[in-house]
Amino acid sequence: MKCASVSTTNPDAAAALDGLLNRLLDALDGERPDLLVAFFTSHHSEDAALIRERILGLADPKVLLGCPAASVISDEAELEGQAGITLWGAVFPGAKLQPFQLGVDDGSEAPKLEGFPEEVPTEAGFLVLVDPYSTPANDLVGGFASRYPGQVLTGGFASGAPGPGQAQLLCNDGVLDEGTVGVVVSGAVQLDTIVSQGCRPVGHHFVITKADRNLIHALGGKPVLEQLQTVANEVDNVDRGLIQTALHVGRVVDERKSNYERGDFLVRNVLGIDPKKSALAINDYVKPGQTIQFMVRDARAASEELEELSAAQGKKAGATYGALLFSCNGRGTRFFGKPNHDIEGLHKGLGDAPAAGFHCAGEIGPVGGVPFVHGFTASIAVFKERADGMGLPG
Repeated sequence: MKCASVSTTNPDAAAALDGLLNRLLDALDGERPDLLVAFFTSHHSEDAALIRERILGLADPKVLLGCPAASVISDEAELEGQAGITLWGAVFPGAKLQPFQLGVDDGSEAPKLEGFPEEVPTEAGFLVLVDPYSTPANDLVGGFASRYPGQVLTGGFASGAPGPGQAQLLCNDGVLDEGTVGVVVSGAVQLDTIVSQGCRPVGHHFVITKADRNLIHALGGKPVLEQLQTVANEVDNVDRGLIQTALHVGRVVDERKSNYERGDFLVRNVLGIDPKKSALAINDYVKPGQTIQFMVRDARAASEELEELSAAQGKKAGATYGALLFSCNGRGTRFFGKPNHDIEGLHKGLGDAPAAGFHCAGEIGPVGGVPFVHGFTASIAVFKERADGMGLPG
């Protein structure tokens, strides 16, 4: 099993691609990649067909996926504000890789996603690259959750597409102008995930006792703003300030649990507060009986969580072959105040496993075993030795 990652900041794609691909193949000992993933910035928006053609001509990967990005991530750095192409390749003997494409059927009353893969092994995971203009996010994650319950879905929404109908998604079949490209991963390779939502809890848990769609009115039988003020009175000055400027809500995904940890909460943004109606609006639907906790987001919380989750993943059984990092385009230098935060955090936990990625317009990953679309999150696809022995040859 081999993975490799190479990148270039040369704005001339035609001049850089042959050398870039030769470097990738050298790192893979000259073997044909089973999977090759390409990310390229909008500086190369007119080069998508060329990038695909050169990849297929020189590397001939069995499965090719790619998309445009606001900025790309190499194995060593997050290449913000500059032209960039990153290639990540893998040779996976014994793995089963099934490419697929999802499109939208506009002929029905409501848009309907088509092309979900069939005959999928129960141990399989899914990696997707998504056009944000044509693919309805809730239908995407809901479709996978209902068809393949408990199975890993990870990936990201392309952030470098110029507009609707210009997705520039790369696959073996061509350059697609809309939809989703993906691959089913099974056999000797296991797809695992790290989902770092970048928040920390404040206060204690509450049960929603009155709600309407995305509005929370009461917690524990008391007005929601009264409960929020109680929490603000109990925390230190730093967290009190973050409650005013960076407040979020974490909703428990699996209510069957008796104890909740940070990874049990789906973090959602607070959209606004209406004191007259005693309502707190979030970007998710809620209902009475659900458990929530107030959260705050800052660079320290995001750093602590990413390091903690990466370290835990690094200790799991089975060798780690490589990783793909899908980091929100709201993270990076402007959030952490320094470059390369997420790729360095990944390597702290996963060691020198070759990695690549891009800054996304939405990150996909599971919380509580259910896939969701996130914001301000680092979602990491981790390619590992299959620890349970399923799908191994011999």
